[in-house]
Amino acid sequence: MTQQRPAITDSTQAVPQPTLRAPEPHECEVLLIRHGRSADVVPGSDESADPPLHDEGVLQAERLAHRLGGKTIHAVYSSHLARARQTAAPLAAARGLQVEVHTEIEEVRLGDWANGEFRRRAFVRDPEWVAWSRTGRWDGIPGGEGDDVFRARVAGVVDRLAAEHQGQTIAVVAHGGSINAYVAHLLGTHRSLLFTIENTSITAVRVSSDGPTIVTVNDCHHLYDPVLGPS
Repeated sequence: MTQQRPAITDSTQAVPQPTLRAPEPHECEVLLIRHGRSADVVPGSDESADPPLHDEGVLQAERLAHRLGGKTIHAVYSSHLARARQTAAPLAAARGLQVEVHTEIEEVRLGDWANGEFRRRAFVRDPEWVAWSRTGRWDGIPGGEGDDVFRARVAGVVDRLAAEHQGQTIAVVAHGGSINAYVAHLLGTHRSLLFTIENTSITAVRVSSDGPTIVTVNDCHHLYDPVLGPS
């Protein structure tokens, strides 16, 4: 039964402050979820192109699934990469759903810095990597796809899925770069590397033809309080 609102009889009547509203029937609630921690890799090795979840990542995925256990989710999507599919699997299995895979929501395509080279440069604080990281964009990586192409690739998929699921909630398990790229697309910011996106964190967005509403970014309370930091 729909709750009736009291009528406002005159301009002197006190009214309460509006609170966070529930999703509207024409909106899609999109839960953008980063995969769990991926396995350690040797740069350039066969497994470096598509590492599975680390044991810690498996535990993170279980905690995510437990936290969302009471949440209605109508469809679960994932990138084709193993760490994303493995993170999505518990969410789908608990609801009798299949994980639907979309290659276009994979992580940024890194060109010459692929197959663990980006990870190696970040770990050793390579000067070329440090200089690149200060730009806040995915441009400038040799052979990489670039920032604008990356944003358009990810946004094209997420916006299409949202349009197909009006009035529903979907989980899209992707990557830190992908989630940042989509939020940067929504905000129209120059920088794409704008937010901390923790493993298995939830970034919730309501999408409709009226425009997006960002509900939360990097919610990882099933792991720790992001304001207080890891214990």
